[in-house]
Amino acid sequence: MNIVQITRTLAVALVLVLTATGLWAAGAEEEPAAAADKKYVTDPSTGKVVVAPEYGGKITFARKDEPAGPDTVISGMWAQAYVAGVNEKLAWPDWATPRDEFDFVYHNVPTNTIGSLAESWSQPDPLTYIVKVRQGVYWHDKPPMNGRELIADDIVYNYHRITGTGSGFTERSEWAQALKSVPLESVTATDKWTVVFKLKSLHLDALAAILDGTIAWIYPPEVIKEHGDVTDWRNLVGTGPMMLTDLVEGSSITWEKNPDYWGYDEKYPENRLPYIDQLRALFMPEDPTYLAALRTGRIDYIGPISGNAIMSHDQLESLKRTNPELVIYPYIDRSDNAIGMNTQRPPFDDIRVRKAMQMALNLEEINDGLYGGFADMTPQGVINRSLTCCVTQFEDWPEDVKKGFMYDPAGAEKLLDEAGLPRGADGIRFKTELMHLVFRPLSYVELLASYWNEIGIDVEIDSPPVPSFASRRGERDFEMISAEAAMRWNVLVLESRYLPTTSYNSANVNDPVYTAMHEAAAAATTIEEYNSIIKELDQYGIERFWEIWGGMAPQYVAIQPWLVGFSGETMLGTGQYTTIFSRLWVDSELKEAMGH
Repeated sequence: MNIVQITRTLAVALVLVLTATGLWAAGAEEEPAAAADKKYVTDPSTGKVVVAPEYGGKITFARKDEPAGPDTVISGMWAQAYVAGVNEKLAWPDWATPRDEFDFVYHNVPTNTIGSLAESWSQPDPLTYIVKVRQGVYWHDKPPMNGRELIADDIVYNYHRITGTGSGFTERSEWAQALKSVPLESVTATDKWTVVFKLKSLHLDALAAILDGTIAWIYPPEVIKEHGDVTDWRNLVGTGPMMLTDLVEGSSITWEKNPDYWGYDEKYPENRLPYIDQLRALFMPEDPTYLAALRTGRIDYIGPISGNAIMSHDQLESLKRTNPELVIYPYIDRSDNAIGMNTQRPPFDDIRVRKAMQMALNLEEINDGLYGGFADMTPQGVINRSLTCCVTQFEDWPEDVKKGFMYDPAGAEKLLDEAGLPRGADGIRFKTELMHLVFRPLSYVELLASYWNEIGIDVEIDSPPVPSFASRRGERDFEMISAEAAMRWNVLVLESRYLPTTSYNSANVNDPVYTAMHEAAAAATTIEEYNSIIKELDQYGIERFWEIWGGMAPQYVAIQPWLVGFSGETMLGTGQYTTIFSRLWVDSELKEAMGH
């Protein structure tokens, strides 16, 4: 090691020691003396002083699964793992927004939305939205697009394909989600740079769905016309900062920098994006494998962007002990601990059975044992209780409903007896299967199974690959299934979870009363009416125990100290996870000094 390397190593060690002891905070205005030769900037979104943006290098992260894809119209949200950063939508949140105003942990919100492929938009009347397409945006220089400029017709073609309203498309994608309930009459291009969306009737969520709908990605029309879809990754062409260049089945995905990208860093507007030359995902399904890769510096990130956040309190404490240099960000996004029950199959068609399975769980014991007491166990429905406009708080629920969420194994056994499910000679009342989402902790569902076994229910756990999981969920081929709750997003979309036409209906609900209420919410003409109906919808599902509540457990992001520009964010708009990496950079000097 030469004198320069020794000096750098000592400087890095000093920074790490001072940071660990609290003598130098990451947001300090004073630069450490040992690193005074480096350039620093103040992050306008956090106020922290960070190493100045640097071009070059690569970011590597681990994924637990190989996602389905990359066509979201065919594979839905699962395809976003390929598409984010390659293709783009009309709008996204402003990355420069102060994090105390919007932390980018949750989905997009209208208050800080700025144009992406849309330069601007307007609403001349309640049924019309006019979008001005950004000029100077070019498709990747890859056949058959060959770097041509994006135009309004491209936007129109994609919305026709998603909603089945033109360009030869007559069927709406089952994955349309936010756009599914928007009563579109037409989508037309009035000139090369203008798209007009016409509605049949008023819809309060129409603009958010148009700008940032779940699958409202803009795909290359020529590819779809030639191949029928974009299910082959080799055919994926976009306008985004990264280009998908390689996929090794069961091993990795690689994206390379788009040298002709139109976008600039919202925080540092003089800097064209992206900073990195390469982004790579390594498939590592086992926790010990990706944790070892993080410890040794082989990967730079684990967290929700890659579908493998640290969910175990023990894992977190172990990482802190072995690798104190890692930067850890805690967050609570939603509950990934919900369990859906197929209400169209016995015995789950009986509310007494569903309620009994909830009452069999000791939520506080689960919290203490798995999450160090840091989880939020207050029962909630599909919508997070922080959205006070649209939920009834737990303390205001009817007493008999609240009791259904309290640990009472004797009461649970009584309900099962009343449902005609006595214990057999072996002590078992019935057997069932729980289809578990593979990148969520197995320890959690194993613990649930042990509680249910105590009341005579034998639960077998199956963890199929994600494409199989998604397919079986869409076909309602499950008895119990991993699900989500307490979410923060477009509340009408969240409540569409229980519509019979929804592919992600995790309780296989087919309730005409609920469906009619949902239709009434979609047709509401005032915010007050809309919120009131949504609140009723949420409470309706809660009181029928369509899903098991398991608490909102904290999760943790871990990054290497040389990954700069990151503050714990999880997405840049709906489904735009890996797009965030195009706005981060690598402190190459620090990385080298640390021996990587």
